Amino acid sequence: MMGVLMRYVAGEQVRVLLLTVAALGGVDFTISALDKMRGFTGHDAAAGTMLQYLLLGIPKILYEVLPFSLLIATVLGLGMLSGRSEITAMRAAGIGLTRVAMPLLLVGGLFTLLMLWAGMGFVPQANATGQRIMAAVKHGDSGAVLNQGDQVWFRSGEGVFFGIQSADVVEGIMWGVRIMELDGKGGVSRLITARRMVWDNNRWTLEDGRVVRDTADGLRLTTFETRLSPLDRPPHLLGDVAVHPDNLTSERLARYVARLTQDGYNATPYRVDLAARGAFPFVALVMVLVAIPFGLTPPRSHGLARGIGICLLIALVFWLFYSMSLALGRTGVLAPALSAWLPVAVFAALGAYRLLGVRG
Repeated sequence: MMGVLMRYVAGEQVRVLLLTVAALGGVDFTISALDKMRGFTGHDAAAGTMLQYLLLGIPKILYEVLPFSLLIATVLGLGMLSGRSEITAMRAAGIGLTRVAMPLLLVGGLFTLLMLWAGMGFVPQANATGQRIMAAVKHGDSGAVLNQGDQVWFRSGEGVFFGIQSADVVEGIMWGVRIMELDGKGGVSRLITARRMVWDNNRWTLEDGRVVRDTADGLRLTTFETRLSPLDRPPHLLGDVAVHPDNLTSERLARYVARLTQDGYNATPYRVDLAARGAFPFVALVMVLVAIPFGLTPPRSHGLARGIGICLLIALVFWLFYSMSLALGRTGVLAPALSAWLPVAVFAALGAYRLLGVRG
């Protein structure tokens, strides 16, 4: 009997979940499609290319809307059971609220595992492929910025290529700089590497680096503390010169963080993103935990509209708290792991507290 009951309660939740994911995901997909369509049509891209790019964005959309879809599905699913007096009948038959909540939490746990798996590799790989398609469509000029995994490359001038490991365009700083100057014959005439490149007094300055030249007597190595860079474009004209953690699998992101740390570069923002990669999937389970007490409220005290309104308010408060916590982590105010897990832990505690109150 308990197996039938668990399937029945979970089935009610999953049915609403499918509709909610379709609704929220559809809205997000439509907004994204309309926003990106101008970029494709402005470059005369083929319809198949645009469709491929949009389809590659679906995994990220589902990854982001799933926790909040579970929140709505749990509240509305329990609300419908309560509205038909089925929750009352279960309690009259001696079935406690813990057993009613168990299948709902199980569904949340299964989707948490699914999000952990998808966030580690599947979603980042889809993001990276989509970005390569967009770059191929939009950036055919000499100033194209190409994000190749954990490296960013762009060209400035004839035969001069820049590669960086990390950048802060707002502050005008790039770390892990490589500059290759071609000789026009398929070779490299000069290779410059520098710890960082700084925009100051309307010019870029290289710091703590070395130059390797191809001379008639062979390769010649010289070092420098500071020297002017051949890059003459200001930061705001460079485009998006940054490594996107969303495009790196968890394994590659961890290696990237380790390399930045070993080389002495600022890895704090990427540490926060790596910690969030492990914390965010648990939001799915936490949203179910938070939703159960609201769904078990007697049906006469709220209707469908109020239930949806409560869900939207909870989602908004959580997202603001989560975004603010990650921002504090990226600026170094909070430790990376704390900034990623604090909102999850706070909402889990609030959900557990309210659930114990309902049981009482």
